[in-house]
Amino acid sequence: MDTDTTNLRQFKKKNDKKDVLFDEFNKKRAGREVNKMMWIALGIVAFVLLAAASFIGARLYFTNKAYESVSIVDSTEFFISTGSVVKRFGNYFVVYNSDGIKCIDYKGEQIWNEAFQMQKPLTDISDGIIAVADYNGGTIYVMNEKEPLGRIDTGMPIRKFKVASAGYVMAVLDNSSNTPIYVYNTQGEEMLYFNTTMKGYGYPLEIAISDNGILGAVSYLNVDKGSFYSSVGFYNFGKVGQNYQDCLMSSHRYQSALVPEIRFAGNNKAVAVADNRLMFYSGDQMPQSNGEILLSNKILSVYEDDKFVALVYDSDDSEHKYMAEIYDYDAKLKDKMYFDIDFSDMFFDENRVVLYNSEEIVIHTIGGVDKFVGNYDSAILAMIPTTNLRRFIIVTPDEIQTVEFE
Repeated sequence: MDTDTTNLRQFKKKNDKKDVLFDEFNKKRAGREVNKMMWIALGIVAFVLLAAASFIGARLYFTNKAYESVSIVDSTEFFISTGSVVKRFGNYFVVYNSDGIKCIDYKGEQIWNEAFQMQKPLTDISDGIIAVADYNGGTIYVMNEKEPLGRIDTGMPIRKFKVASAGYVMAVLDNSSNTPIYVYNTQGEEMLYFNTTMKGYGYPLEIAISDNGILGAVSYLNVDKGSFYSSVGFYNFGKVGQNYQDCLMSSHRYQSALVPEIRFAGNNKAVAVADNRLMFYSGDQMPQSNGEILLSNKILSVYEDDKFVALVYDSDDSEHKYMAEIYDYDAKLKDKMYFDIDFSDMFFDENRVVLYNSEEIVIHTIGGVDKFVGNYDSAILAMIPTTNLRRFIIVTPDEIQTVEFE
């Protein structure tokens, strides 16, 4: 074997050994990198879990921590005339009486004003839309948070009306032979209508319209051979409903029951409240029953929003005056709360229920505790939530107050 061949073999052996050593080095380095990445990942996971636990703990603490006091942090002079009604309206509030309605911001600035003459103005609010009309009147005014949108001249006496957040208005009217139900847009144009009669449908007790204006619901009272029953009919005002008579998609009958309350939650869920049961429905085009709860206690009042329904009864606990059962739209009981104030208004705010009268306030977390139960020094006309859960706007006869609970 010549010298060149011998040298080549020795060179290959050295390189093979280097390759083995290099591979071992890379494996060790890769192992160290993997271990390093694993520890970094574990550290990140531990940090996230600790942060989540801290957040949940803090949230539970602040959720269950009761407020001990309420203080005024800002106020603006604003005088409410005697006999006027104040209501929450989106990011503002409205003040109305028989002479007109105006929208006011929290600094007391007027956003818009609509004058009219009504005996007893009635309102319906859906998110940032409000409709106003006089019972037995012939005109419905429609406004949003920024400006008046239009007026609807019905040409017939108005019995009931509801407004959708999309701007449509559903109205029950009256004439000599039947009770027509119309749907209008904000410009007063008739989108559709159908006639109801006692013989064919029954008398409409209540109506509701979905946020997008596609679905409507009517509760009818019917009398048959000395007995009575109610039916809840769902209507589709869109293209699907054009294939059905009077756009009626489904009907649900309840023997010996009155159904004076119906409400849509968004576009595809609804609830109806009878004197002896609570009924839930769901469906985008043809709502069907989604649960039913029989009731044994006499309902004193009903309050709803897009998440919850509250039924108020006389208390079954001798230590309290009233009781409220709070359900979600999946027919699940979320809370049973007890309280003692004769409240003038109730509303939901996030996961809380707020009750108040002219001098008392109750703030309760749903499924939790009473956050605040106490008196307030000024006469409360309206109480309005803000984005800060501890702060509310309180409207009194002569001030708009921003208050904070601590």
